[in-house]
Amino acid sequence: MINYKRTNCRLCGSKKLIAAVKLTPTPPADSYLKKNELSKSLKEIPLTVMLCKGCGHSQLSHVINAKQVYLNYIYETASTLGLDNHFKKCADEVYKTYKPNKGGLVVDIGSNDGILLHFFKKKGMKVLGVDPMPGISKKAAKYGVKTLEIFFNKKEANKIRKKFGSAEIITSNNLVADTDNLDDFIIGVKELMTDDTIFFFETFYFYSQVKNFVWDFTYHEHYSYFTVGPLIQYFKKFNLEIIDIVKNNTKGGSMRVVLQKIGAKRKKFPSVKKCLNDEKKSKINSLSGIKKYSNRINKSKNNFLKFSKKLKNKKIAGYGASATSTTLIYHYELNKILDYLVDDFKAKINLFSPGFKIPVYSSKKLQKDMPDYVLILAWRYAKKIIRKNISYINKGGKFILPLPKVKILNKKNYKNFLN
Repeated sequence: MINYKRTNCRLCGSKKLIAAVKLTPTPPADSYLKKNELSKSLKEIPLTVMLCKGCGHSQLSHVINAKQVYLNYIYETASTLGLDNHFKKCADEVYKTYKPNKGGLVVDIGSNDGILLHFFKKKGMKVLGVDPMPGISKKAAKYGVKTLEIFFNKKEANKIRKKFGSAEIITSNNLVADTDNLDDFIIGVKELMTDDTIFFFETFYFYSQVKNFVWDFTYHEHYSYFTVGPLIQYFKKFNLEIIDIVKNNTKGGSMRVVLQKIGAKRKKFPSVKKCLNDEKKSKINSLSGIKKYSNRINKSKNNFLKFSKKLKNKKIAGYGASATSTTLIYHYELNKILDYLVDDFKAKINLFSPGFKIPVYSSKKLQKDMPDYVLILAWRYAKKIIRKNISYINKGGKFILPLPKVKILNKKNYKNFLN
């Protein structure tokens, strides 16, 4: 599963990488197993965020085999609460701000089930998705989106341009950070650009994640933990410039990075300078800034381990069978207290978690089984999860929030939390 250990920075190439955040090694975080795969042994891979002293970019050192991840990928955009509304808003904002020509081509790299392109198509744009997940083109076709099931690179970009033409808008959401060879990816993007093309990508914003304490979003699929400063320097070598940063709350704190060719007609928004100032104040691109974050994670772990001693001999279900759940389970040693997991995404039900092989059931099981506690692994969606399972808590069930601070919610106090 491991391809290699990277010894140079993905952005600037410097070999001055230092370990900044060390989490517990895990198997690939979304490698949930079917029942007939339980004999498989998944290797635990070091999970360490390295800081580049050359440019300040944070990144993982250990690279896993992308084909093994994406050719067995269990994720659809529609499975994430609220993400369809987010992509509708994104399409609306981009269309209104940059006013592309009707009928122009929008290419989405890592298009998944095609929801974002679906909203651009509604505006009269031609659309094309690119995603290597087997069978995803059939799901995208339900939205009227043509999808090429390929890994995107310079060679494939050349084929796309020859067959479909250049793009007015190129987008890639929650994929750029998951790309090890970023140079080849960006060269491919430029292959599809004209002088007027807008390229935007959404990715989690490391500055926001540190601020919001969303450390469980660290797992092997995510190689890069981007901030604006290092990205500006990186894109210069491709003759590209960042003209806008639009922050949003998805993935615990994300940003839409908008680029054009250097010298193109659009002006920069003040948001770019604002992000640079925030990053400078927080020292997020320096070892001293990240060490504070690392120390906070360690303190949080120790607090939870003390708390978990009170849960002995209790039946506990974990709510959420995602990649972030794997990071949490390993680092907080939740395998010692969890009896099973539940999820609302059909594709995850009846699978087993990576490594510890904890069974995953439908969330409907909570009403019948009435475990003593439900530990909300998907803690960022806690309010939606509790509202969906009000009957469980009204019958005497209790929810535990592991982050940002440990909190128990019961029949007496949950309403205050929801308000």
